[in-house]
Amino acid sequence: MSNSSNSENFPEEISSKNQPGKSPQVDAAQIAIDSANVGIWLINAATREFLPSNRTKELFGFYSGEDMSFEAAMQQVLEKYRQNTISAIENAFKKQTSVYIEYPVTGFHDHQNRWLSITGGFTHPDTASTYFSGLVMDITEQKKNELKRSKFIGMVSHELKTPLTALKAYVQMLGTWAKKQKDGFAVGALTKVDKQVRKMLNMINSLLNLSSAEVGKIHINKQIFGLDDLLKEVVEETLFLTSSHYITVAPCENIEINADREKIEQVLVNLLSNAAKYSDKGSAIYITCSREENMVVIGVQDQGMGITEDAIEKVFQPHYRVENKETEKVTGFGIGLYLCSEIVQRHDGKIWVESESGKGSTFKFTLPIG
Repeated sequence: MSNSSNSENFPEEISSKNQPGKSPQVDAAQIAIDSANVGIWLINAATREFLPSNRTKELFGFYSGEDMSFEAAMQQVLEKYRQNTISAIENAFKKQTSVYIEYPVTGFHDHQNRWLSITGGFTHPDTASTYFSGLVMDITEQKKNELKRSKFIGMVSHELKTPLTALKAYVQMLGTWAKKQKDGFAVGALTKVDKQVRKMLNMINSLLNLSSAEVGKIHINKQIFGLDDLLKEVVEETLFLTSSHYITVAPCENIEINADREKIEQVLVNLLSNAAKYSDKGSAIYITCSREENMVVIGVQDQGMGITEDAIEKVFQPHYRVENKETEKVTGFGIGLYLCSEIVQRHDGKIWVESESGKGSTFKFTLPIG
């Protein structure tokens, strides 16, 4: 992107285009932007010239009267988020699609830490005067409130998990006793209780990990273990969720990985659970694994409803759920795939989905081989 020219709140190149003075529409838009305390930015699609408003410069810690290039603005983004932010904007620019992304910055002059959001898209596509433009907003207070909420959820979830863990142990002990007594009714009843306790523990574990992810404190305790053993355990552990489906596991013999076993187990449980929830009873679910150089690729494939192209880009966002008639009766918080993504990324891996509406989905992720 080229350096910006000096600009007022509305970049001069746009506000004065084809008009001797500002129109009432431009004045009204300026008042609305000033009231919302947001910045605006534009990128000329032909020249790639970056035109930020004064407020946009201020949000990145620059003075309103000085030039700020796109590269200079991106240097203020925290290093951990910088490449993803640049990639999201570049991809939207190349594909002429909309973009929304949140990221933290440290001001250039004032050194203040802020959370900003960028939203934008193209104006007048396929014309000579095309601009990639949008808004920049300060969402620091919103992020602080989310942090408080996450800490509260984490605290409550932790308090709920302790008695449920004890309850699970007692139910299993009673189940063993009932089997010895050959009490069919008690065995059946305790099996159902155990199933519901497991569901509640899974939900609480997801909320605990969500809380940790949102405050940036997912702890990874790596160890070397066999992938084949873990897959077998996960399939057995999730029978209460997937018993109505046919599970096929490809052999992963002699593949060892160095990872947090508990966290990778949660990723697999989430993917298997989703495969069962979003596909018909009696259909097949396939679990595959393969070596690719120094990485292992693990896949979970279902024969369910599939995902539309638009939704594929959003499924790993927190609290996002595909909303249609087919998913109305499917319960969930919209956090499972987000947690999977966070855990895999913390292991220097990648996660993605291959899907087509009505033709099932295959979720895949990579992990370094130990």
